Amino acid sequence: MVYQSNSAGRIAYKAQAGLGQIAAGGAGATVLPISGGPGAKLSKAATESQTIRNDGMSIRGRHGTQKTSSSYNAEMWLGSHDAIVEAIMRGTWDATPFSKTQADFTGLTTVADGIVFETGSPIDMGFKVGDIIRAANLPDAGNNGRNLRISALSSTKITVPETLTVNATPDTNCTITRPGKRLTNPAALVRRYFGLEEFESDIGKATVLDDFVWGTGKFSMAPNGIITFDPGGIGTGKIRPLDAAYFTNPAAAPGTPFAVVDATIRLGGVDLVELTSFDVSLDIQPTAPDTFGSGNIKYAPDVFTGPLRVGLNLTMLRKDLQLLADFVAETQYSLNILAVDNMSEPKDFMSITVPNFTLGGVDPSALSKQGGGRTQTITVPPALVGIDSSATGNNSMISFQTTAA
Repeated sequence: MVYQSNSAGRIAYKAQAGLGQIAAGGAGATVLPISGGPGAKLSKAATESQTIRNDGMSIRGRHGTQKTSSSYNAEMWLGSHDAIVEAIMRGTWDATPFSKTQADFTGLTTVADGIVFETGSPIDMGFKVGDIIRAANLPDAGNNGRNLRISALSSTKITVPETLTVNATPDTNCTITRPGKRLTNPAALVRRYFGLEEFESDIGKATVLDDFVWGTGKFSMAPNGIITFDPGGIGTGKIRPLDAAYFTNPAAAPGTPFAVVDATIRLGGVDLVELTSFDVSLDIQPTAPDTFGSGNIKYAPDVFTGPLRVGLNLTMLRKDLQLLADFVAETQYSLNILAVDNMSEPKDFMSITVPNFTLGGVDPSALSKQGGGRTQTITVPPALVGIDSSATGNNSMISFQTTAA
């Protein structure tokens, strides 16, 4: 008799063509890298018999509707979870090349906090606040080949928090590029269903959830840690126990996890150095309703999703009362996260932007005789996160950019 160990297994998933169109077994699946989590679950409603008996005992009840769900803990690296983030966003990654040259702006100069165009508007050209851009062929080498975060835009200037070498001589042989691919909230939602397999290699068995919908995701950071992404979702209730692996040789995204120490978090126009914990969550509220009508179908006909809900939590050392004052004043905030690989410039990256929210709480820790710094916890509930419909925004509640293929 062989028993299954904790670690000898793998999770894989594959997109379906649509609801009820089961993903074919064999090739074409993708490995989901995980570090733990509850995994695939089946539950059923337990329906109790209400028959009254004189002997004080009960008739055995019956099973009700089947429910399937799954959630995992995972470390994140370049491209490790792009398909799942895409599914939760209900959009499509846009890898269309975006590059502007002297033909667009004639020439440009650099100031300490940005790039100034001689002609043309960076807003009209399609640059957006939160974009990561790179310059090439500028006369000052230190301004080229590095990730620059767009923090503001005007009709003539791209403002960045990075410090540039000042050069007032217009350059007419340079290029400004937005590298990689970008994901924003779409005008028309794209519904995606997946086959999700848990293969337990010690016992050679697999559990497959069909019509599975990725519906939640949580990015988290802590000191001296790895950036994590915890995805989850639900299915209609379809589940298949199998005697062998369903997906063969699923593809795995190569890479090394993003380290928290290499990430830059910008809140309300300030790069933070005092964070002690952070998380941002996405939830499209997936629901599989209880229905009946056919004795052959004991699961939901579909998984329904709702409006995207984005929430944030930050804990940091307390240095002043500015956050409290902004909470009182209902000041609009924005957030950008830049996670990078450990490599020379220009570094591969994943960027996350939440452009429009207000604070929902600023709570200081208790004063104490114990040594250490006082902290404050900032909460941003989903009710206070909204779409950025400004001319310089992506018309989104949250957006992503990455150099992953």
